Amino acid sequence: MMLLLWTLLIAAQTTSAPGAAARAPAPADRVEVVLFSDFQCPFCALLAQPVRQLETKGVEGVDVTVRFKNFPLPIHPRAALAHQAALAAMRQGKFWEMHDLLFANQRKAERDDVLGYARTLGLDLVRFQKDIDSDEIKASIAADKAEGDRRRVTGTPTYYINGKPYVGARSYEQLKQLVVGEQRRARALADVTDTMVSQGASDAPVIIELFADLESPISPSAVRVVDEVMARYPAEVRVQFRNLPLAFHPGAALAHEAAMTAAKAGRFWDFARGVLARRQPATDRDLIALAGRLGLDEAAFADTLRQHRYAARVDADLDVARTRGVRGSPALFVNGRRIDGVPTLAVLTQYVEAELMARHVGRLEQHSS
Repeated sequence: MMLLLWTLLIAAQTTSAPGAAARAPAPADRVEVVLFSDFQCPFCALLAQPVRQLETKGVEGVDVTVRFKNFPLPIHPRAALAHQAALAAMRQGKFWEMHDLLFANQRKAERDDVLGYARTLGLDLVRFQKDIDSDEIKASIAADKAEGDRRRVTGTPTYYINGKPYVGARSYEQLKQLVVGEQRRARALADVTDTMVSQGASDAPVIIELFADLESPISPSAVRVVDEVMARYPAEVRVQFRNLPLAFHPGAALAHEAAMTAAKAGRFWDFARGVLARRQPATDRDLIALAGRLGLDEAAFADTLRQHRYAARVDADLDVARTRGVRGSPALFVNGRRIDGVPTLAVLTQYVEAELMARHVGRLEQHSS
């Protein structure tokens, strides 16, 4: 047992902190689109007009911002000059107009061509020719490229809608649907924060992230073990719940949406335990009745479920699970260290003790330095 504990301690000192939580929500009605594009990429050309429509027309009821990022690919030798021309035009307030001309005339991207586009746009040609070769513009392109590399962009077009990555061309209507979906997600994340589905001290040094399916027959066992650890370490452990409804449990998604609805009213844990205590999958009527027993407004609860208002909140946790390679329920992360399945109380305690010991050792090293 001591060997396992010291192994966990060493690992705890070399493992990063818990993975990112469900993405921090953008303001509820604002959506940002960040596009990494190459003026010589034929697939980017297919997306160029839909993006322009999104930039000019927007989406009704949504404050959309489109940010263009320069990402010329090495396989397109003429791309660098095209991007320099776009930024030179931007200095005279004509970026998007130059953007349109460059994509409409991809085969014509030599210096004489881009000078012709500048002339067509009525730009100051002397200033344009000075700016197009400036170190500042080249540095701006390099900075965008470095940002794309950090985000692991490998091809174009790649774009992020409120931080969620997408690739490939889409129509304007398809882009609008994505934007509306991300707006709903932002609203749901703002309505039901991580704090509303967690328990324990806010400054606890050990965070247990519990990815669980409320319809899984083994989830109750995992929750019981976590509860016992919480009872042993009330000041040291915080539990963060993550929704993980599995596809082969057809009622799970709605059960999780209902749990998020209860979380909005401050009754998440009571509601979740009520679902877990059932021996049969819960119907929508069962979920509404459970809400009523907890003192929630059944009519309002039912209306929220019918609208699937918090489906996007559940999806946000599913995205976190996919990012971290979680496919089965339950899965736990103790300060980032993963346990698949239901751990015994002894094993979970050892993980917690290892994290606490690592923290103690870190403090001693800090004081001695």
